[in-house]
Amino acid sequence: MFRELTPDERQVLADRLAIQGVTPQQFAKAQELARTLSGALARACGDVTGRSVTPVEFIEEVLGVEGAGRLVVYALREVAGRRDLYRDV
Repeated sequence: MFRELTPDERQVLADRLAIQGVTPQQFAKAQELARTLSGALARACGDVTGRSVTPVEFIEEVLGVEGAGRLVVYALREVAGRRDLYRDV
């Protein structure tokens, strides 16, 4: 199971994103987009495997920590319109 970020870790992330010009609103929107994407991916995985797969199971079993982070960064790029965010964040 993945752990939640601590308040200090969230603040560091928010500060780093702000330096890159990402607003808290954009980050919140990107998180929602990432949740929507993981839900769609989980449904597709379930359709292919023939079993029900929740978004959390998909993240834990398929994407892992790095993949989940990449999904959020992808969503941030879409929301913020910044294709260079992955190497900057």
